[in-house]
This record gives sequence, structure tokens and C-alpha cells, in this order.
Amino acid sequence: MKVDLNVPGPDYVFDADYNLPTLSSIEAYVLAHKHLPEVPSAEQMEENGIEVGAMNMILLKKVEELTLHLIHQNKQVGELTKTVAHQQKQIELLMKQKD
Repeated sequence: MKVDLNVPGPDYVFDADYNLPTLSSIEAYVLAHKHLPEVPSAEQMEENGIEVGAMNMILLKKVEELTLHLIHQNKQVGELTKTVAHQQKQIELLMKQKD
């Protein structure tokens, strides 16, 4: 086994112009192909083996993409939480006015 340390790291996923795949496009790919985009299928790995350095970079890229999706979803949850809290206050005010 040889680990090639000259494989470029995938930090480019953090660049502003990086086209982050949508979760729905990833879901469609997984449903059609039964593995993640850019990741070899189990069958391909069994037939050809894997290059450890390259596979680590693919997996790191997927972790970084997932992190970006989580950051985005966390922001969405925060905004939804604020909206719900605001609406709850409005409901409470309306209920007090009704009494």
C-alpha cells in the first residue's frame, strides 16, 4: 500500500464560487447509483481497489460539503426559530386582547 501525499486537498469547496451540490441532487444520484457522487461504488472498489490518498481526499471533500450544508441548515433553523417565536408572541397578544 502506498499513500501519495501529493494529492491536492479539497479546501476549494470553501471558495465563494464553488458550486455546492444540492442535497436533492445528491439524493437523486444516490437513488439512481446507490453510492455518493465521485465515490467509487463497492463493486468498483472490490474490482480495482482504492488509492488511499485519493480516497481520503474524496472523503474529506464530502465531509467539508456536509459541513457547509449543516451550516446552511443551522442558519435556516435559527431563522425559523425566530419566526416561530415572533408568531407565538403575536398569538399571545391576540389571545390577551380577546379576553
